[in-house]
Amino acid sequence: MSDIKKCAIVHNTNHIVHKSEVSSPENPTRLIRIMNFLEGRLRLFERPDCTLVTDFPPATEDQLRTVHDEGYINFVKNYCERGGGFLGDSTYLAPNTFKAAISAVGAVIKASQLVACGEADTSFALVRPPGHHASTDSFGGYCIFNNAAIASSVLLDEGLAERIMIVDIDAHAGNGTMRIFYEDPTVLNLSMHRDPHDFYPHDGFIHQIGRGKGRGYNVNMELPENSGDEEYLYVLEKLVKPIHEQYKPDFTMCLVGFDSHYTDTQCNLQLTGNGYYEFVRRLKELNKGKLSVAIEGGYNTTENVNLAHMMVFSLLGEKPPYDDSLNGLSTSMMREVKTRTLLEEKLRELEELLSDYYDFKTA
Repeated sequence: MSDIKKCAIVHNTNHIVHKSEVSSPENPTRLIRIMNFLEGRLRLFERPDCTLVTDFPPATEDQLRTVHDEGYINFVKNYCERGGGFLGDSTYLAPNTFKAAISAVGAVIKASQLVACGEADTSFALVRPPGHHASTDSFGGYCIFNNAAIASSVLLDEGLAERIMIVDIDAHAGNGTMRIFYEDPTVLNLSMHRDPHDFYPHDGFIHQIGRGKGRGYNVNMELPENSGDEEYLYVLEKLVKPIHEQYKPDFTMCLVGFDSHYTDTQCNLQLTGNGYYEFVRRLKELNKGKLSVAIEGGYNTTENVNLAHMMVFSLLGEKPPYDDSLNGLSTSMMREVKTRTLLEEKLRELEELLSDYYDFKTA
C-alpha cells in the first residue's frame, strides 16, 4: 500500500477448510456472512481509505515456536494429517486445520505489522480459528494457536514494538494469552470477561496478576453477569485508561469477542453494538488513533454481521451505522444497581492488588 489507510481488513480466506464433521458454533459461516456483507452490500473496499488484505504469508513454524512448544505444534500438524477429529474442550481439528490455523496467525501478524509500520492507522483481523484460549502447549475453547500472542512476539522480535498491551473483551477470559505472558513484562495482558468462578474457562481470576518480572502486567477484570455498556465503559475509564497511561505501550491490540453482546444468552452479558463501537473508539483515542483489532469468539452469525459493521465504522471514525441500544429492554433497576455494586467491589479488589504497580487515585 502506497498511501496510509484509515483501516485495513485482513482476512484468511482459507478458514473455510476448518470445519467440523459434526455441528459446531465455531464454523465458516461466522466469517462468510461478515465478509459477504462488507464486500457486497456495504461495498466497503471501494472506499479509498479502507483496504482488504488477503495476500499475506502464513505463520512460519519458527514464528509459532516463539509461543508454542514444538511438541504441541507437531501434535496439531500430525493429528490433521491423520484426518483430524474432536480433541475435547469444544475444540476440533479437520484435515486442513493446520493450514487454516497458520493462516489465521499470519493474518493477525500482518494486521499488526500494518499498524506498527504506519501503513494503516487501524486494522481488523477477521480470522478463524480463534486463539486466546490456546496456551504454550494446549488447545482450548475452539482455539488452536494463539494468534495475538504470536503476533505480539513477532512485533517484539522485529523491533516494531518494545511494550505491547492486549485488551481482550471477549466474554470469556483470555486465559491462554495470560499464561503465555504470565512472567513477561513486555506484553501487558488485560482481559475483561464474565466472572470465571462459574463460567468457562474457570481461569482468569482477579488475583492472577503475573509472576516474577511479569507481576503487575497481567490484569483480569471479572465482570458480573448482566454487565453492559455502562459497566464496560466504566472499567475502561477507571482501569484500562490509567494502566495504559502508566504502562505507555507503543502498540495496542484489542481482542473482540461478539459473545459479550446481549443477544448471546449463554454468556449473559449486556454489551450493545453501541457499546462495542464506543469502547473501541475510546481505546483508539487512547492510542492516538492507532489500534489493531482481532476477532475472537461470537457465534450468532446474524448479529456478528451487525457488530462487524459497528467495529469497522468505529475504526474508520464514522458515526455508528445504526442504533443498537437496549431501549428499555434491559432488566430492572434493581438488576442494574446489583450489577454495578458487584462491579465496583471487584474493581476495588483489583485496584488494591495492583496498587504497587499503578496509581488509580486520579482515575
